[in-house]
Formats: sequence, C-alpha cells, structure tokens
Amino acid sequence: MISADAIFDRDTDSAVPAVRLRGVKAGYRKRHDVLRNLDFEAYPGAIAVISGPPGAGKTALIDVLRLFLNPTEGTAEVLGVNVSKLSGTARAKLKRDIGFMSESPVLADHMDAFDNVSLPLRLAGAKANAYAGDVEDLLKFLGVPERDGRIASALTGSEKRRAALARAVVGRPRLILAEEPTAGLSQEIAGRMLRLLASMRRAGTTIIVTTQDENLAEQLGAQLWRMRDGRIAPVIAETAA
Repeated sequence: MISADAIFDRDTDSAVPAVRLRGVKAGYRKRHDVLRNLDFEAYPGAIAVISGPPGAGKTALIDVLRLFLNPTEGTAEVLGVNVSKLSGTARAKLKRDIGFMSESPVLADHMDAFDNVSLPLRLAGAKANAYAGDVEDLLKFLGVPERDGRIASALTGSEKRRAALARAVVGRPRLILAEEPTAGLSQEIAGRMLRLLASMRRAGTTIIVTTQDENLAEQLGAQLWRMRDGRIAPVIAETAA
C-alpha cells in the first residue's frame, strides 16, 4: 500500500494566513443572518476542525471559503485575496487552488472513478501522462477501484465519498474544505482519509473540516472550533494541574 506521505510534497510560506475572516456577515435568500460578525483565521499547514449543531452556520462558512457565497459585511481573505473584490475570471482562477468535499458528493455519473478524480486536472489543461500516476495512487490508497469498468452511478456510497476526497486533493490545492469527511465510513477507511488529510497538512495545505464529531480534532492533531448561532470560537484545551 502506498504511503499517504509519498503523494504530496510542497514548500510553502507559513507566515501569511491562508484564511482570514474579520467581522463577516453572510446569508442566503431566505435567511440573511447565518454568519454574524464572524472572525476566523487559519495558517498554511494548519487543520481546523469546526463543530456545531445543524443550523450553526458551518455550511455558510464553507460556502464563503469556497467562493460560493459573498459576505454582506466584513472582510474575507482566502489565500491572500479579498474575495469580495474578485472578477469572474479571478474567482475561477482562485477556485482551482481550493479543494472541496461536500457532505453529499456529486460525481459525473457517466464517468468511472479515475475520470471523476482527474476531471479538475483535465479541465485545467493537464496531460494524462502527467497526472495518471497521482490519480491511481490516490484511488489505491483510499481503496477505490480506478479501472474496473463501473461508472460513478454504480459505486457504493462509501466509494463515492472516497472518490470525492481524492478529487478534492488531487490538484494539490493550497486549501482543502471537507464537510463530514468520515461520516458513515468504516473505521479503516475513515482512518485512511484522515491520514491523507494529515499528509497534506505536512505539505503546507490548510485544511478546514466541518463536522459534528469533535473527536476528529484529536485524531488529526487539530485546533477545535465550535460554531453556534453564526459565530465561532476556538476551544482551549484544558491542561493538567
């Protein structure tokens, strides 16, 4: 089995925040106040695990960071760029450096796992001989058959989630956003997914995970944050006396 550490390698500047939100307010058409004066910061090579009940604002926070939702107030900087001032072209370019795994992954049903995972690379103009090895290594590590003739609609739910994570990380993005990455997975498969994320952290990628399972913070060696009513605060670990 290939090691997760062997898949990614990159130098990075850890002095500049990868994500910086100040006084951010944001919402949707039917609810305008999902995020309320939210402050949040994460640096390259950091993992932030954000927990909170349904309706706390976790999805809205991820939507701001993946450039799907613009703040109505405050400042949101993603990978050093103020996202509120982006042109359409600049927004599309920045999105290429953001990997996103949805809680309910959507794959191209008519493609197999290999083609789904490599799709972002093909759209960016990469040649097959440049990415085939990375895609195959990722799928092997996550236990997804890459060339067994099955299209995505025939994959199991677990296989779809693993393929979605592989697709999110294959382009070596500087920011990874993952919603409930281990939900509904076996302990073995969940462990592989967490090891993959940890390997990207060591390569300098910033990783933000939203979940209702606070144990993920300890498993990833990550800072735990809690969201409630559109606000967020870090959880300070207690130390023994």
